[in-house]
Amino acid sequence: PLVTMAGEEENVLYDLLVHSEWLQESEAPPRGNREHGSIIVKTISGPFKFLVQYVGYSHSSSLLSPSFLLLVNKQINWQLVVARNGKLLAVVQDQCIEIRSARDEFGSVIGKCIVPKDPHPQWRCVTWSHDCTLLAYAESTGTVRVFDLMGSELFIILPTASSAGDLSYAIAGLIFLESSDNPQCSTELLVVNYRGQLKSYLVSVGTHQSYQENHSFNFNSHYSHGVITVIYHCDHKLLLVGGCEISEKGVSKAASYGITAWRILSGAPYYKQVTNYEDDVGTSQRGFLRM
Repeated sequence: PLVTMAGEEENVLYDLLVHSEWLQESEAPPRGNREHGSIIVKTISGPFKFLVQYVGYSHSSSLLSPSFLLLVNKQINWQLVVARNGKLLAVVQDQCIEIRSARDEFGSVIGKCIVPKDPHPQWRCVTWSHDCTLLAYAESTGTVRVFDLMGSELFIILPTASSAGDLSYAIAGLIFLESSDNPQCSTELLVVNYRGQLKSYLVSVGTHQSYQENHSFNFNSHYSHGVITVIYHCDHKLLLVGGCEISEKGVSKAASYGITAWRILSGAPYYKQVTNYEDDVGTSQRGFLRM
């Protein structure tokens, strides 16, 4: 019900149309004459809306805390990822990714990407390129696959290091930048795992689909227990990084909650943390006490 200016309630009836339904492998077929299974529903919230206050650190074989592992493992296996222009939708399923278009209200599939079955599907990551022509998919092992709109696999980026069963090598941030400074490359892809290790790749598409490593960076000096998420704010051209809470004195309120902003540089060290007066004063005081 809606409340009008006069204080009277007005009932509004909405028609919810089902354009597509899917059946997960673990689900039993429904009874009756329905050809499809139950609707897969996922709430899409802000990408930087994570629960930092619930993530603590404890000593374990993995860099990630047990509470964070439990939090991610409670999420749904599938994902719905909308492109930046709102006209394309990627439906990430167990062993494929459906690409749907808004031209027919996402009713039909225009492309299908085949992916291997992942033992930890909640730890997969998917993102669209800035021009909505490429789709990057990261497995829980840290392997990244890049597809075009037809679902053709263009190339595979293997992780430089991994450990079986260690989910800290999964991808926390998968980001396409708007453009690359290199005229021979179409775009730049940033891959950041939960250990805080960042790799930048220059991606070329067209006649020859290829990639090459551009540079690397490590957030470990600021996040000793790894990172939780990394997103890109295209309007301000900043990387926003989230990790565990920092209990040090003299840090800003945002940093105390594990949130930092990083400016992208054209050369080494490639990334510089954005600080305010409060951060600078706290850093100076800590440096003075060490002396």
